[in-house]
Amino acid sequence: MSRTPNRLLNEAFFSDSPQVRLHHQHLTETYELHWHEFYELTFILSGRGTNTVNGRPHALQAGDMFLLTPADFHEISPEGGTTLELYNLIFSQHMLPGEMAKLLFARDYGRYVHFSEQERYDGMVFRFKSILYDCHSNAPGREMALQSELTRILIDWHRCRAAVPSTSPHTSEGPARLKQDTVYHPGIQKAIIFIQHHFRQPISLEEAAEQAHLSPNYFSELFRKSTGTSFQQHLQQLRLQFAHALLSSSDLPVTEACYIAGFNTLTHFEKIFRQHYGITPRQAKKQRSFEPTCGAGKREAAPNCSGSSWHR
Repeated sequence: MSRTPNRLLNEAFFSDSPQVRLHHQHLTETYELHWHEFYELTFILSGRGTNTVNGRPHALQAGDMFLLTPADFHEISPEGGTTLELYNLIFSQHMLPGEMAKLLFARDYGRYVHFSEQERYDGMVFRFKSILYDCHSNAPGREMALQSELTRILIDWHRCRAAVPSTSPHTSEGPARLKQDTVYHPGIQKAIIFIQHHFRQPISLEEAAEQAHLSPNYFSELFRKSTGTSFQQHLQQLRLQFAHALLSSSDLPVTEACYIAGFNTLTHFEKIFRQHYGITPRQAKKQRSFEPTCGAGKREAAPNCSGSSWHR
């Protein structure tokens, strides 16, 4: 089986507005390693399986929900001989206004939640069915309805994960995220969220400063004071972590991993990779150990969102 990630592009999935699509899927085999330009929200309806994100496996069961960003790569597999039924909701950045992005990504609460109560599970199914209807209809107010239902689902997902005490296995997966107990300048916070989701693309200091609505010089100074590192070092760290995860969980050649992660030259990438990890990218690739297949070994499970942890 090939473990070279496929890249899924916006243009292949969104032909018109609004840029949101919902697929009701029944997986009987692995959906192989891939990443995408859009966001992906998945709700498990039935069955069990494994979702491996940035090289780390997580157990899946009915009631689980997770969100993936353009900075993540993953594959999802049902347990051997079974079917994994799910709703797969994909949407572009245009469907994620600035205030919503701030709500979802200003703190690292992890990506997984589990709706264990039947009433909440049924309520979430109803919302997804509403989106599915509007995705395939031309009814008046279609775009507003889709935006409204997507917003409601994302808020419910966020409230659930924010109410569950965070544990280390479910935070700081792959690319570095905002620290949970740190108060950032609003402009720096906005810039960091932007960088987290676009670090594979060329990002200049000026572009990041523009996101923060600050001058480049002041942004650079404030970024270092807020994070303890420079803008360039932060960007480089994100790219290194992504490249390391790719090399550890795929068959991508070192050169491709280098450029996919956002580096411009292979020589520079190899030098700083060795400085950071103590080994070369090729050595990291040789040392990789793939996780056990579904149903074997230990996998992390989603934290439970019960009535005692969150109330509407």
